[in-house]
Amino acid sequence: MLFYFSLAILVFVLGAQLWLRFFINRGGLTRVNTQINADIFKYIFLISLFLIFSLLFYQSFKQYQLWSQNEISQYLLPPYRSINYFIFYVFRRIFAPYLISLTVAILFSFTAKLLNKKYEERFFYPEEYYLGALAIFLMSHPGWLFYLIFLIFIYLLIHFYSLLITHYSLQRISLYYLWIPTAIFVILISKWVEHLSLWSLLKI
Repeated sequence: MLFYFSLAILVFVLGAQLWLRFFINRGGLTRVNTQINADIFKYIFLISLFLIFSLLFYQSFKQYQLWSQNEISQYLLPPYRSINYFIFYVFRRIFAPYLISLTVAILFSFTAKLLNKKYEERFFYPEEYYLGALAIFLMSHPGWLFYLIFLIFIYLLIHFYSLLITHYSLQRISLYYLWIPTAIFVILISKWVEHLSLWSLLKI
């Protein structure tokens, strides 16, 4: 369920990003409209947090029901066992992956803002704080690690292409249109990546 839900959010955000760029901001990305876009994606990020964690609570509820109806696992629940065992289980198996990716997403957004402020907004457009944070969060753990690896690889590939093929090194390549498509790609291949030993090693 979370797989399709996260994918749907990313596809929606990509559509919103393209719609804002080609139908609303036809004149280009100016300081004014990028700030408006940033506010829009900020609210999308916050709404996505609410929706994902609502689903996690729903999964926890369904897990409790499943255990309570099983002849063996019911003994892991009250009154046979403390509720703390179940809380620890759902925290570790259901909530922890998204809490980790949320922490990384917040750190990214905070660091990106600091770097941009220090270097006069040279690296990111304002909405990228939330596009990047949303993508990282939806990857959960350890998916966000693979996401960043793919993102850096694609970024370097573009640089390599511009240098060797066109013989022109771009001064600045924006990640503006890479955050969400890369996240969609990683989610789509996640079913395959999950079988890698590295994924199992990094998984909680």
